[in-house]
Amino acid sequence: MKKLLLFLVILGLMTASLGALAQQEVTLSVLWFNDANESEVFEDTVKDYLEQNPHVKLDMQVIAFSEFEQKLKLMISGGNAPDLARLPTALLPVFLPTLEPVDGYVDDIEAVKAGFMPAMMAYALSPDGKMVAYPTEATGNGMLVNKTAFDKAGIDVAALSQEWTWAQWEEAARKVIDANDNIKYGLAVDFTPHRFSTILYQFGGRMLNEDLTAVAFNNPKTIEMLSWFKRMHDEELIPKSVWMGSEKANELFQAGIAAAHIGGSWNINGYSKDITDFEWMAVRNPKGEINSSVPGGKFIASFQQSPNKQEAQKLMAWFSDATHNAMYCAGTFNLTSRVDAEVNYTANKENFDTFAEDLKVTPAYAAQEWNSPLVGKASAIILVHNHPSGDPTPSRADIEMTRTIVETARPLGIAVHDHIIVGKAGHASLKGLQLI
Repeated sequence: MKKLLLFLVILGLMTASLGALAQQEVTLSVLWFNDANESEVFEDTVKDYLEQNPHVKLDMQVIAFSEFEQKLKLMISGGNAPDLARLPTALLPVFLPTLEPVDGYVDDIEAVKAGFMPAMMAYALSPDGKMVAYPTEATGNGMLVNKTAFDKAGIDVAALSQEWTWAQWEEAARKVIDANDNIKYGLAVDFTPHRFSTILYQFGGRMLNEDLTAVAFNNPKTIEMLSWFKRMHDEELIPKSVWMGSEKANELFQAGIAAAHIGGSWNINGYSKDITDFEWMAVRNPKGEINSSVPGGKFIASFQQSPNKQEAQKLMAWFSDATHNAMYCAGTFNLTSRVDAEVNYTANKENFDTFAEDLKVTPAYAAQEWNSPLVGKASAIILVHNHPSGDPTPSRADIEMTRTIVETARPLGIAVHDHIIVGKAGHASLKGLQLI
Protein backbone atom coordinates (compact mmCIF):
# COMPACT_ATOMS: atom_id res chain seq x y z
CA MET A 1 0.00 0.00 0.00
CA LYS A 2 2.85 2.40 0.90
CA LYS A 3 4.60 1.59 -2.38
CA LEU A 4 1.35 2.39 -4.23
CA LEU A 5 0.99 5.73 -2.50
CA LEU A 6 4.63 6.60 -3.20
CA PHE A 7 4.12 5.69 -6.84
CA LEU A 8 1.06 7.94 -7.08
CA VAL A 9 2.92 10.86 -5.52
CA ILE A 10 5.83 10.45 -7.92
CA LEU A 11 3.39 10.15 -10.83
CA GLY A 12 1.66 13.36 -9.74
CA LEU A 13 4.95 15.22 -9.54
CA MET A 14 5.95 13.96 -12.96
CA THR A 15 2.63 15.01 -14.43
CA ALA A 16 2.97 18.49 -12.95
CA SER A 17 6.49 18.76 -14.34
CA LEU A 18 5.38 17.65 -17.77
CA GLY A 19 2.54 20.19 -17.62
CA ALA A 20 4.99 22.95 -16.85
CA LEU A 21 7.22 21.85 -19.70
CA ALA A 22 4.19 21.87 -21.98
CA GLN A 23 3.81 25.62 -21.39
CA GLN A 24 6.27 26.73 -23.97
CA GLU A 25 8.04 30.02 -23.43
CA VAL A 26 6.44 32.90 -25.31
CA THR A 27 8.06 36.24 -26.01
CA LEU A 28 5.54 38.96 -26.78
CA SER A 29 6.88 41.74 -28.99
CA VAL A 30 5.56 45.15 -27.94
CA LEU A 31 5.78 48.33 -30.02
CA TRP A 32 5.36 51.42 -27.85
CA PHE A 33 5.74 55.18 -27.83
CA ASN A 34 5.89 57.48 -24.83
CA ASP A 35 4.21 60.76 -24.02
CA ALA A 36 6.13 60.75 -20.74
CA ASN A 37 6.82 57.60 -18.68
CA GLU A 38 4.14 55.24 -20.06
CA SER A 39 6.46 52.39 -21.11
CA GLU A 40 8.05 52.23 -17.66
CA VAL A 41 4.68 52.25 -15.90
CA PHE A 42 3.32 49.61 -18.30
CA GLU A 43 6.21 47.29 -17.46
CA ASP A 44 5.72 47.93 -13.73
CA THR A 45 1.98 47.27 -14.03
CA VAL A 46 2.38 43.91 -15.80
CA LYS A 47 5.25 42.74 -13.55
CA ASP A 48 2.89 40.66 -11.40
CA TYR A 49 1.36 39.07 -14.50
CA LEU A 50 4.78 38.02 -15.78
CA GLU A 51 5.69 36.57 -12.38
CA GLN A 52 2.45 34.57 -12.35
CA ASN A 53 3.08 33.44 -15.92
CA PRO A 54 6.84 32.77 -16.05
CA HIS A 55 6.59 31.32 -19.56
CA VAL A 56 5.68 34.81 -20.89
CA LYS A 57 8.41 37.36 -21.63
CA LEU A 58 8.24 40.85 -23.12
CA ASP A 59 10.38 42.31 -25.87
CA MET A 60 9.70 46.07 -25.56
CA GLN A 61 10.57 48.38 -28.45
CA VAL A 62 10.02 52.03 -27.54
CA ILE A 63 10.34 54.57 -30.37
CA ALA A 64 9.52 58.23 -30.90
CA PHE A 65 5.92 58.97 -31.81
CA SER A 66 7.07 60.81 -34.93
CA GLU A 67 8.42 57.49 -36.25
CA PHE A 68 5.71 55.23 -34.85
CA GLU A 69 3.16 55.12 -37.67
CA GLN A 70 5.74 54.50 -40.40
CA LYS A 71 7.52 51.86 -38.31
CA LEU A 72 4.31 49.94 -37.66
CA LYS A 73 3.27 50.11 -41.33
CA LEU A 74 6.64 48.70 -42.38
CA MET A 75 6.41 45.89 -39.83
CA ILE A 76 2.92 44.91 -41.01
CA SER A 77 3.75 45.13 -44.72
CA GLY A 78 6.77 42.92 -44.05
CA GLY A 79 4.61 40.31 -42.32
CA ASN A 80 6.23 41.05 -38.97
CA ALA A 81 3.55 42.82 -36.97
CA PRO A 82 4.18 43.09 -33.21
CA ASP A 83 2.12 41.05 -30.78
CA LEU A 84 1.02 44.22 -28.99
CA ALA A 85 1.11 47.93 -29.75
CA ARG A 86 0.06 51.18 -28.10
CA LEU A 87 -2.17 53.17 -30.46
CA PRO A 88 -3.63 56.70 -30.23
CA THR A 89 -7.20 57.41 -31.34
CA ALA A 90 -6.03 58.91 -34.63
CA LEU A 91 -4.25 55.70 -35.69
CA LEU A 92 -6.98 53.21 -34.79
CA PRO A 93 -8.83 53.73 -38.12
CA VAL A 94 -5.51 53.52 -40.01
CA PHE A 95 -4.65 50.07 -38.64
CA LEU A 96 -8.19 48.77 -38.13
CA PRO A 97 -8.02 46.13 -40.94
CA THR A 98 -4.93 44.60 -39.31
CA LEU A 99 -6.17 44.38 -35.71
CA GLU A 100 -7.26 41.16 -34.02
CA PRO A 101 -10.77 41.44 -32.48
CA VAL A 102 -11.07 40.82 -28.76
CA ASP A 103 -14.47 39.14 -29.10
CA GLY A 104 -13.22 35.58 -29.54
CA TYR A 105 -10.94 35.66 -26.51
CA VAL A 106 -13.31 36.59 -23.67
CA ASP A 107 -16.35 34.85 -22.21
CA ASP A 108 -18.66 37.89 -22.11
CA ILE A 109 -17.69 40.61 -24.58
CA GLU A 110 -20.63 42.84 -23.64
CA ALA A 111 -19.52 42.85 -20.00
CA VAL A 112 -16.01 43.78 -21.11
CA LYS A 113 -17.31 46.68 -23.24
CA ALA A 114 -19.52 47.92 -20.40
CA GLY A 115 -16.46 48.40 -18.19
CA PHE A 116 -15.28 51.33 -20.31
CA MET A 117 -16.70 54.81 -20.85
CA PRO A 118 -19.08 54.74 -23.84
CA ALA A 119 -17.21 57.51 -25.65
CA MET A 120 -13.89 55.65 -25.26
CA MET A 121 -15.35 52.31 -26.31
CA ALA A 122 -16.78 53.97 -29.44
CA TYR A 123 -13.22 54.40 -30.73
CA ALA A 124 -12.39 50.76 -30.03
CA LEU A 125 -15.17 49.23 -32.17
CA SER A 126 -15.00 48.21 -35.79
CA PRO A 127 -17.87 49.20 -38.13
CA ASP A 128 -19.48 45.80 -37.49
CA GLY A 129 -19.34 46.31 -33.71
CA LYS A 130 -16.35 44.11 -32.86
CA MET A 131 -13.99 45.28 -30.14
CA VAL A 132 -10.52 45.61 -31.68
CA ALA A 133 -8.59 47.30 -28.85
CA TYR A 134 -8.67 47.97 -25.12
CA PRO A 135 -8.82 51.63 -24.05
CA THR A 136 -5.93 52.23 -21.66
CA GLU A 137 -6.00 55.92 -20.77
CA ALA A 138 -8.22 58.84 -21.70
CA THR A 139 -7.92 62.55 -22.30
CA GLY A 140 -10.82 64.93 -21.97
CA ASN A 141 -11.74 68.60 -22.23
CA GLY A 142 -12.98 70.54 -19.27
CA MET A 143 -13.11 73.82 -17.40
CA LEU A 144 -10.43 75.06 -15.04
CA VAL A 145 -11.23 78.15 -12.97
CA ASN A 146 -9.39 80.78 -10.98
CA LYS A 147 -10.89 79.91 -7.59
CA THR A 148 -9.26 82.93 -5.95
CA ALA A 149 -11.07 85.28 -8.35
CA PHE A 150 -14.42 83.54 -7.81
CA ASP A 151 -13.90 83.71 -4.03
CA LYS A 152 -13.28 87.46 -4.25
CA ALA A 153 -16.61 87.81 -6.09
CA GLY A 154 -18.33 85.93 -3.25
CA ILE A 155 -19.06 82.87 -5.42
CA ASP A 156 -18.60 79.32 -4.13
CA VAL A 157 -17.61 77.95 -7.53
CA ALA A 158 -17.12 74.40 -6.23
CA ALA A 159 -20.79 74.27 -5.15
CA LEU A 160 -22.20 76.26 -8.08
CA SER A 161 -20.45 74.14 -10.70
CA GLN A 162 -21.91 70.84 -9.54
CA GLU A 163 -25.00 71.44 -11.71
CA TRP A 164 -24.55 74.75 -13.44
CA THR A 165 -25.84 75.88 -16.82
CA TRP A 166 -24.15 78.18 -19.29
CA ALA A 167 -26.56 80.92 -18.24
CA GLN A 168 -25.42 80.50 -14.62
CA TRP A 169 -21.80 80.50 -15.73
CA GLU A 170 -22.37 83.74 -17.67
CA GLU A 171 -23.94 85.45 -14.66
CA ALA A 172 -21.09 84.30 -12.41
CA ALA A 173 -18.42 85.34 -14.95
CA ARG A 174 -19.73 88.91 -15.10
CA LYS A 175 -19.61 89.13 -11.29
CA VAL A 176 -16.02 87.81 -11.27
CA ILE A 177 -14.93 90.40 -13.86
CA ASP A 178 -16.57 93.20 -11.84
CA ALA A 179 -14.95 92.08 -8.59
CA ASN A 180 -11.39 91.58 -9.91
CA ASP A 181 -9.44 94.41 -11.55
CA ASN A 182 -7.04 92.00 -13.23
CA ILE A 183 -9.75 89.72 -14.70
CA LYS A 184 -10.64 90.88 -18.21
CA TYR A 185 -12.42 87.81 -19.60
CA GLY A 186 -14.78 85.22 -18.18
CA LEU A 187 -13.45 82.32 -20.23
CA ALA A 188 -10.61 81.51 -22.61
CA VAL A 189 -11.25 78.61 -25.00
CA ASP A 190 -8.35 76.85 -26.71
CA PHE A 191 -8.11 77.60 -30.42
CA THR A 192 -8.87 74.06 -31.54
CA PRO A 193 -11.91 72.27 -33.01
CA HIS A 194 -11.88 69.75 -30.15
CA ARG A 195 -12.45 72.40 -27.50
CA PHE A 196 -15.02 74.12 -29.72
CA SER A 197 -16.93 70.85 -30.19
CA THR A 198 -16.90 70.28 -26.43
CA ILE A 199 -19.20 73.28 -26.05
CA LEU A 200 -21.10 72.29 -29.20
CA TYR A 201 -22.05 68.90 -27.73
CA GLN A 202 -23.02 70.51 -24.43
CA PHE A 203 -25.59 72.57 -26.31
CA GLY A 204 -26.94 69.41 -27.95
CA GLY A 205 -25.39 70.30 -31.30
CA ARG A 206 -23.97 67.88 -33.83
CA MET A 207 -21.58 68.07 -36.77
CA LEU A 208 -23.07 65.05 -38.56
CA ASN A 209 -26.51 63.49 -38.85
CA GLU A 210 -27.45 60.67 -36.48
CA ASP A 211 -26.27 57.83 -38.72
CA LEU A 212 -22.98 59.69 -39.41
CA THR A 213 -23.45 59.64 -43.17
CA ALA A 214 -23.64 63.35 -43.91
CA VAL A 215 -22.63 66.75 -42.56
CA ALA A 216 -25.48 68.32 -40.58
CA PHE A 217 -23.78 71.38 -39.16
CA ASN A 218 -26.77 73.65 -39.73
CA ASN A 219 -29.10 71.90 -37.27
CA PRO A 220 -30.95 74.13 -34.75
CA LYS A 221 -28.84 73.23 -31.69
CA THR A 222 -25.60 73.84 -33.55
CA ILE A 223 -26.89 77.20 -34.75
CA GLU A 224 -27.89 78.05 -31.18
CA MET A 225 -24.38 77.28 -29.97
CA LEU A 226 -22.76 79.27 -32.79
CA SER A 227 -24.94 82.28 -32.00
CA TRP A 228 -24.05 82.03 -28.31
CA PHE A 229 -20.34 81.60 -29.08
CA LYS A 230 -20.33 84.71 -31.28
CA ARG A 231 -22.25 86.71 -28.66
CA MET A 232 -19.72 85.76 -25.98
CA HIS A 233 -16.94 87.11 -28.19
CA ASP A 234 -18.88 90.24 -29.13
CA GLU A 235 -19.52 90.97 -25.44
CA GLU A 236 -15.88 90.15 -24.61
CA LEU A 237 -16.67 87.42 -22.12
CA ILE A 238 -14.47 85.24 -24.38
CA PRO A 239 -11.39 86.93 -25.93
CA LYS A 240 -11.41 87.34 -29.71
CA SER A 241 -7.61 87.37 -29.65
CA VAL A 242 -7.43 83.60 -29.06
CA TRP A 243 -9.66 82.71 -31.96
CA MET A 244 -7.94 85.22 -34.19
CA GLY A 245 -4.69 83.45 -33.42
CA SER A 246 -2.78 86.20 -31.60
CA GLU A 247 -2.97 84.87 -28.01
CA LYS A 248 -3.18 81.51 -26.26
CA ALA A 249 -5.98 80.57 -23.89
CA ASN A 250 -3.74 78.84 -21.33
CA GLU A 251 -1.43 81.86 -21.13
CA LEU A 252 -4.35 84.22 -20.48
CA PHE A 253 -5.55 81.93 -17.70
CA GLN A 254 -2.10 81.52 -16.15
CA ALA A 255 -1.59 85.28 -16.20
CA GLY A 256 -4.82 85.76 -14.22
CA ILE A 257 -6.51 87.63 -17.09
CA ALA A 258 -9.19 85.01 -17.82
CA ALA A 259 -11.35 83.68 -14.98
CA ALA A 260 -11.62 80.24 -16.55
CA HIS A 261 -10.07 78.08 -19.27
CA ILE A 262 -11.56 75.29 -21.35
CA GLY A 263 -8.55 73.12 -22.01
CA GLY A 264 -7.41 69.52 -21.83
CA SER A 265 -6.82 67.17 -18.93
CA TRP A 266 -3.05 67.51 -19.52
CA ASN A 267 -3.30 71.13 -18.31
CA ILE A 268 -3.79 69.80 -14.79
CA ASN A 269 -0.19 68.63 -14.55
CA GLY A 270 1.09 71.81 -16.19
CA TYR A 271 -0.84 74.20 -13.96
CA SER A 272 0.33 72.35 -10.85
CA LYS A 273 3.87 73.43 -11.73
CA ASP A 274 3.28 76.79 -13.40
CA ILE A 275 0.54 78.57 -11.41
CA THR A 276 1.64 79.98 -8.05
CA ASP A 277 -0.15 83.35 -7.92
CA PHE A 278 -3.69 82.07 -7.34
CA GLU A 279 -5.66 78.98 -6.38
CA TRP A 280 -7.21 77.09 -9.29
CA MET A 281 -9.37 74.00 -9.67
CA ALA A 282 -11.19 71.87 -12.24
CA VAL A 283 -14.98 72.13 -12.29
CA ARG A 284 -17.76 70.33 -14.13
CA ASN A 285 -18.51 71.64 -17.60
CA PRO A 286 -21.59 73.89 -17.67
CA LYS A 287 -24.67 72.33 -19.23
CA GLY A 288 -26.54 73.33 -22.29
CA GLU A 289 -28.34 70.03 -22.50
CA ILE A 290 -25.55 67.75 -21.20
CA ASN A 291 -22.16 67.85 -19.46
CA SER A 292 -20.19 66.69 -22.46
CA SER A 293 -16.49 66.47 -23.09
CA VAL A 294 -14.62 65.26 -26.18
CA PRO A 295 -12.68 62.05 -25.56
CA GLY A 296 -9.26 61.08 -26.76
CA GLY A 297 -6.63 58.73 -25.50
CA LYS A 298 -4.57 55.65 -26.10
CA PHE A 299 -5.33 51.96 -26.66
CA ILE A 300 -3.55 48.63 -26.63
CA ALA A 301 -4.20 46.18 -29.45
CA SER A 302 -3.03 42.91 -30.96
CA PHE A 303 -2.67 42.05 -34.64
CA GLN A 304 -3.99 39.36 -36.94
CA GLN A 305 -0.41 38.58 -37.98
CA SER A 306 0.70 37.93 -34.41
CA PRO A 307 1.96 34.39 -33.82
CA ASN A 308 1.05 34.75 -30.14
CA LYS A 309 -2.50 36.12 -30.28
CA GLN A 310 -3.79 34.00 -27.38
CA GLU A 311 -1.10 35.13 -24.96
CA ALA A 312 -1.28 38.71 -26.22
CA GLN A 313 -5.03 38.84 -25.58
CA LYS A 314 -4.62 37.40 -22.08
CA LEU A 315 -2.08 40.06 -21.17
CA MET A 316 -4.22 42.88 -22.60
CA ALA A 317 -7.28 41.75 -20.65
CA TRP A 318 -5.30 41.59 -17.43
CA PHE A 319 -3.61 44.96 -17.98
CA SER A 320 -6.92 46.64 -18.86
CA ASP A 321 -9.08 45.49 -15.95
CA ALA A 322 -10.20 48.02 -13.34
CA THR A 323 -7.43 47.26 -10.83
CA HIS A 324 -4.50 47.40 -13.22
CA ASN A 325 -5.88 50.27 -15.28
CA ALA A 326 -6.09 52.29 -12.06
CA MET A 327 -2.45 51.45 -11.27
CA TYR A 328 -1.32 52.45 -14.75
CA CYS A 329 -3.25 55.75 -14.79
CA ALA A 330 -2.04 56.67 -11.30
CA GLY A 331 1.55 56.14 -12.42
CA THR A 332 1.18 58.07 -15.68
CA PHE A 333 -1.16 60.81 -14.35
CA ASN A 334 -3.71 60.10 -17.05
CA LEU A 335 -7.48 59.83 -16.88
CA THR A 336 -8.90 56.35 -16.61
CA SER A 337 -10.90 55.07 -19.56
CA ARG A 338 -12.97 52.82 -17.31
CA VAL A 339 -16.22 53.57 -15.50
CA ASP A 340 -15.30 51.40 -12.49
CA ALA A 341 -11.65 52.26 -11.77
CA GLU A 342 -10.73 54.23 -8.65
CA VAL A 343 -7.42 55.92 -9.43
CA ASN A 344 -5.33 56.90 -6.41
CA TYR A 345 -3.39 59.82 -7.84
CA THR A 346 -0.64 61.14 -5.59
CA ALA A 347 -1.59 64.71 -6.57
CA ASN A 348 -4.57 66.53 -8.12
CA LYS A 349 -6.94 63.61 -7.59
CA GLU A 350 -10.04 65.82 -7.29
CA ASN A 351 -9.17 67.65 -10.51
CA PHE A 352 -8.59 64.44 -12.49
CA ASP A 353 -11.78 62.92 -11.07
CA THR A 354 -13.77 66.00 -12.14
CA PHE A 355 -12.61 65.64 -15.74
CA ALA A 356 -13.42 61.91 -15.58
CA GLU A 357 -16.98 62.60 -14.40
CA ASP A 358 -17.67 64.63 -17.55
CA LEU A 359 -16.13 61.90 -19.71
CA LYS A 360 -18.41 59.28 -18.14
CA VAL A 361 -21.51 61.11 -19.40
CA THR A 362 -20.05 62.08 -22.77
CA PRO A 363 -22.15 60.46 -25.51
CA ALA A 364 -20.59 57.93 -27.85
CA TYR A 365 -21.26 60.16 -30.86
CA ALA A 366 -18.64 62.63 -29.57
CA ALA A 367 -16.08 59.96 -30.49
CA GLN A 368 -17.92 58.60 -33.52
CA GLU A 369 -18.06 62.02 -35.19
CA TRP A 370 -14.37 62.68 -34.67
CA ASN A 371 -13.58 59.16 -35.88
CA SER A 372 -15.51 59.81 -39.08
CA PRO A 373 -13.64 60.78 -42.26
CA LEU A 374 -16.36 63.39 -42.83
CA VAL A 375 -15.03 65.32 -39.84
CA GLY A 376 -11.44 64.26 -39.65
CA LYS A 377 -10.77 65.03 -43.31
CA ALA A 378 -13.24 67.82 -44.02
CA SER A 379 -11.81 71.25 -44.80
CA ALA A 380 -14.98 72.88 -46.14
CA ILE A 381 -18.76 72.66 -45.83
CA ILE A 382 -21.81 73.57 -47.89
CA LEU A 383 -25.00 74.40 -46.02
CA VAL A 384 -28.35 73.35 -47.45
CA HIS A 385 -31.91 73.80 -46.23
CA ASN A 386 -35.37 74.14 -47.72
CA HIS A 387 -38.13 76.77 -47.50
CA PRO A 388 -41.51 75.07 -47.03
CA SER A 389 -43.16 78.16 -48.50
CA GLY A 390 -41.59 77.28 -51.83
CA ASP A 391 -39.81 80.62 -52.20
CA PRO A 392 -36.02 80.09 -51.97
CA THR A 393 -35.26 83.78 -51.41
CA PRO A 394 -32.89 84.06 -48.40
CA SER A 395 -34.43 85.65 -45.34
CA ARG A 396 -32.55 88.07 -43.08
CA ALA A 397 -32.27 85.24 -40.52
CA ASP A 398 -30.78 82.96 -43.20
CA ILE A 399 -28.17 85.57 -44.07
CA GLU A 400 -27.25 86.40 -40.45
CA MET A 401 -27.05 82.73 -39.45
CA THR A 402 -24.83 81.92 -42.43
CA ARG A 403 -22.48 84.80 -41.69
CA THR A 404 -22.24 83.62 -38.08
CA ILE A 405 -21.25 80.14 -39.26
CA VAL A 406 -18.69 81.60 -41.70
CA GLU A 407 -17.11 83.73 -38.97
CA THR A 408 -17.00 80.84 -36.51
CA ALA A 409 -15.72 78.25 -38.97
CA ARG A 410 -12.89 80.42 -40.33
CA PRO A 411 -10.61 80.11 -37.25
CA LEU A 412 -11.20 76.35 -37.34
CA GLY A 413 -9.69 76.19 -40.81
CA ILE A 414 -13.07 75.26 -42.32
CA ALA A 415 -14.33 77.19 -45.33
CA VAL A 416 -18.04 77.67 -45.96
CA HIS A 417 -18.32 77.36 -49.74
CA ASP A 418 -22.01 78.19 -49.99
CA HIS A 419 -25.46 78.07 -48.45
CA ILE A 420 -28.08 76.68 -50.80
CA ILE A 421 -31.77 77.30 -50.12
CA VAL A 422 -34.18 74.99 -51.94
CA GLY A 423 -37.84 75.74 -52.75
CA LYS A 424 -40.50 74.72 -55.24
CA ALA A 425 -39.57 77.69 -57.40
CA GLY A 426 -35.95 76.58 -57.63
CA HIS A 427 -32.97 77.33 -55.43
CA ALA A 428 -30.92 80.28 -54.25
CA SER A 429 -27.18 80.44 -53.58
CA LEU A 430 -26.00 82.94 -50.98
CA LYS A 431 -22.58 82.81 -52.60
CA GLY A 432 -24.09 83.48 -56.01
CA LEU A 433 -26.07 86.38 -54.59
CA GLN A 434 -22.83 87.72 -53.05
CA LEU A 435 -24.39 87.61 -49.59
CA ILE A 436 -21.38 85.74 -48.17
